[in-house]
Amino acid sequence: MKKHVPVTVAGIAALACVGWLAARHAEHVMLEKSINSFRQTLGPDASLTYKKAWPGLLGRSVKFTALVFRQGQESITADDAEISKVSTTGDDARRIGHLIFHKFQMTDSSGNLRMDDLALDGVTLPTNGDDKHGTPPQGLEIKHVDASKLHGFISSLQSDISATRLTVDDYGNDEASHLDARDVRLATNVAPQRQISAKSVLVDGVDLAGLYNNLTYNMPYTPRNGVRDIQVDGLAIDGTGPLMHVAKVSSHATHSEASEQEVSSVQGLELWPSVPNLSQLPTLGYDHFRGSLVLNLTHDYKAEKLHIDTFSLDAPDMGRLTLDGDFSEANTLALLSAGAADMQVMSMNLSYKDHGLVPKVLANSARARGVTPQEFTTSLQTDLVPQGSDPNAPVPQFISYLAHPGSGPLTVTLRPQQPVPLMAIAASLSMLPSAPQIAQQLGLTVHAP
Repeated sequence: MKKHVPVTVAGIAALACVGWLAARHAEHVMLEKSINSFRQTLGPDASLTYKKAWPGLLGRSVKFTALVFRQGQESITADDAEISKVSTTGDDARRIGHLIFHKFQMTDSSGNLRMDDLALDGVTLPTNGDDKHGTPPQGLEIKHVDASKLHGFISSLQSDISATRLTVDDYGNDEASHLDARDVRLATNVAPQRQISAKSVLVDGVDLAGLYNNLTYNMPYTPRNGVRDIQVDGLAIDGTGPLMHVAKVSSHATHSEASEQEVSSVQGLELWPSVPNLSQLPTLGYDHFRGSLVLNLTHDYKAEKLHIDTFSLDAPDMGRLTLDGDFSEANTLALLSAGAADMQVMSMNLSYKDHGLVPKVLANSARARGVTPQEFTTSLQTDLVPQGSDPNAPVPQFISYLAHPGSGPLTVTLRPQQPVPLMAIAASLSMLPSAPQIAQQLGLTVHAP
């Protein structure tokens, strides 16, 4: 019996080898069928090539080297890739469960994108739609993205972008997406050149697919209904020198068809003199601005009104400005930009508590005229407040405040008879000494401590 054991073992080994080879051959046959089936789902304008392909674990995926995918003007390449089988039937048609890429690169008319490693889960491939059968086009949908060492170029912005780590959840048409990016950098290649960086960017509840289409293809973007949260840490905007640095930006909003409520804050805000309208800072003795900002507002879309519950700008070595009121034809970006001059004021309350700025402004103005600050204030009293003026009128109250800015806050109230642009109000205030009736037209009251 024993002399037959080697023969038996050899026979079993031979059968095992034959079985393994047959299984591998069957796997490769099935693999070729799967790849050909996948190619057929891509459409006539797409192609898929590779250097080598072999089955993954249990034949549930396909691994590639030197993968190249092209569709129209878009191309995707990867040194190594693993793609799970594509479903082409039922509700999961054109859905890929899992994709992994190493040394990934994507290029199209909107720019290019490179990543060291990229993993995607729950990918639904886009379709062009069929007008004859009434089938609308479907955009790309991705349940989860995890990427490392990202570098890209955005043609529409002429900007380079990079991040060390990026995760995205629920990317797709009108989806409430989640984005978490680390060490983000954006550099513009057109004048004036700017470098924008952030240690981390967290975004929740924003339609990232719609925002991407707006930035790259100029398609209209409509904020989705629901809750939106944004947090940015370590934000910096620099040119040839520093322009703006922020320790933390936080924003929470609830959007509906009728209105949007927003609460935002900017902590550790620093602005340098090269920022527009801040060039006078050095003449006042400041190397740059330091402060914080809080904004609480409601957009009433039906009434076309912006209600500001609180706008607070606090600079410890300058002063604290607070504002509330109602404005028409305005948005949040207008409030925080040069567009604020065009805001239509319906009503407004303003309060300013000085922490050292007013004496510096008075001293600078007095120095330019070759007089002392007290002499300058006295000349303003003589020139702008004639004998017999009502001491409670806006101009006398303002001049009284300049004489004692540390006594307490200056308060200003505006109740114009009809909405008036903020710039027009500023121009009207300069005419108050010669035309005091303007105060009544603007519903203006000023109170000094």
